[in-house]
Amino acid sequence: MRLLLGLGLLAAAASAQDADRLTTFVDCPGYVPGCDIEFFQTEIGFARFVRDQANADAYVLVAAEETGGGGTRYTLYVQGRRGKTAGRRDTLVTSVPPAASDDDQRRALLNRIRLGLVGLASQTPLADRITVGYTAPAASAETAAPARDPWNSWVISLNGQGFSNGEQSYTSTNLYGSVSARRVTDALKVSIRPSVSYSRSAYDLGDTTEVATTSSYGLYTLAVKSLDAHWSAGGRASVSRSTYSNYKLQARAMPAVEYNVFPFSESTRRQIRIYYGAGVEHSVYADTTIFEKTREVQAIHNGGVATEFAQPWGSVDIYTEATHYLTLPDKYNLQIGGGVELRVIRGLSVRVDGQYSFVRDQINLPAEDPSDSEILTRQQELATGFNYYASVGLSYSFGSIYNQVVNARFGS
Repeated sequence: MRLLLGLGLLAAAASAQDADRLTTFVDCPGYVPGCDIEFFQTEIGFARFVRDQANADAYVLVAAEETGGGGTRYTLYVQGRRGKTAGRRDTLVTSVPPAASDDDQRRALLNRIRLGLVGLASQTPLADRITVGYTAPAASAETAAPARDPWNSWVISLNGQGFSNGEQSYTSTNLYGSVSARRVTDALKVSIRPSVSYSRSAYDLGDTTEVATTSSYGLYTLAVKSLDAHWSAGGRASVSRSTYSNYKLQARAMPAVEYNVFPFSESTRRQIRIYYGAGVEHSVYADTTIFEKTREVQAIHNGGVATEFAQPWGSVDIYTEATHYLTLPDKYNLQIGGGVELRVIRGLSVRVDGQYSFVRDQINLPAEDPSDSEILTRQQELATGFNYYASVGLSYSFGSIYNQVVNARFGS
């Protein structure tokens, strides 16, 4: 009896605490830069954050996508789930520039989450204890001069990476560099990206040293025109070289069209994209191929379907893509892959990722069989009928539904 009475008092105390806070679940599926739940907990005093959306009066789904300038645009979907907040829905959007720090990112999200929760809290007794502030800009929108963009929406990024590791009988060096130029507007997306990579590994076998090197370079371009809310047209073109894949030169051009079942304005939350392209591929091989070719030109086409969803029940991105040489009916590559994260029951989530490829298009393989050392050191692409990767993750948590307290001592 005393135990039941004690449990009843605890439940009453928890209900009283809930009346002083808006129970909130913030959902950031995948990787969302700046989504710092602990920070939000300490900064939003009228919200009590919970670990499971089933316990929340307010549900906030945060989706992020990269902007044309290299920054991040956040779209927040705020929903009322229970009591007086039930049925209310708001969508809030904010962006941060490419040079934004981690703190800039999380404060931009904090501001929009707070605004969304104030809208829900205004329907509850919490409204009597919430005040709203406003910071006036230095110049009004009517008097501020329009910003001039000397780069005309072009963004240039330089990337370089080098790393080395080794031990007494082994050393490895890898170098990579790229430049990207992008111009992204609502009407047109253009990108140009040259890149180069080099890898060298040395194996000390006692009486001899085995050295393995691979290198590649490429220039990759994309141009896409927005036709309407669902249709796009454009194409890809590339020029590349790869010692690993036996290409002295490979050039490909492929115009394409794409249709999105949902309007592109909803792309942060849901997409079903169907695309098709056809073009030409010109190849010059470093060594004569298994088909006795040193160079050739092939007609090629490519198509696929890609889906992406971020919803309260979880997130999913699944795709299938096929590439086929038109004059070689049995030469194709079919890929199926993606990832799914599902909230099965309260506290239980399952994540599955993977890809499987049916490889039937290796017309580039050299006629001469690779040596044992080339096989072991992966200097050369090998004949295969498939490749794959897969991962499965399971998480389950239980206990107190609240996680309001933040204690950073000795790390998180």
